[in-house]
Amino acid sequence: MNNFSGVNPSAGSRMDTSISGKRKMSDESGRCRVLIVEDDETIALNCVTFLEQRGHSVDVAYDGSAAIARLSSATFDVIVLDLGLPRVDGTQVLDQLRRQLGVAAAVLVLTARDELGTKLDCFSLGADDYLVKPFALAELEARVTALHRRASGAVVTDVVFAGSLRLDRRTRSVSVGEVPVRLAPRPMRILEHLLRDPGRVVPRSELESVLWPDVERDSDVLRSQVHLLRRALAEAGYAGLETVHGFGYRLRTD
Repeated sequence: MNNFSGVNPSAGSRMDTSISGKRKMSDESGRCRVLIVEDDETIALNCVTFLEQRGHSVDVAYDGSAAIARLSSATFDVIVLDLGLPRVDGTQVLDQLRRQLGVAAAVLVLTARDELGTKLDCFSLGADDYLVKPFALAELEARVTALHRRASGAVVTDVVFAGSLRLDRRTRSVSVGEVPVRLAPRPMRILEHLLRDPGRVVPRSELESVLWPDVERDSDVLRSQVHLLRRALAEAGYAGLETVHGFGYRLRTD
């Protein structure tokens, strides 16, 4: 399941407080550089895996001191910040990165603390968004992407294309050339996600988390929804929905 609580496991020994050297930062256009500041290794590594599968470049710090050190030496687009951190509390990290380090990256607070006062304190210290545990990984990624898009000034166009395939996000209408395509809700969500980055191979697990963020599904359930989408597109003249065996799906752009 892609839903995680904020309860720390009773883990024994911990790895290094930062795994910054183990993941190369990406300079690709449109890719988001994310720092996860989270002392629960299970939550942190699940976030890393999920975000990296979606093309983001992710680094981790397991306590407040490691986060401050990392932010002093590297640049990120979005910081996902827990509050209940060892060594330096998350609110202190937030205050230092804004007041002392002058870090302009968007900050998403990810915590089990759901009191209004805590939320208001974080926003007053410079947080940009606030997500309460337990949370869905798909929602976390959506919020990270939105923060990055807003900060970069990227414009989201209403109409996107993959070859002759056209989707109008505003009206949620699909066509191939001049031929309209009618889609059920789940095939439509698959298409919308594939069209976020036409040509990219999207893992099956990513599409499953988009359709069913909190429930595990058998791969045959996704396959049947992709089949419905492929058939509807093919009937309108578009044959560019490809299966990459052993991995996932992509839309051809030629």
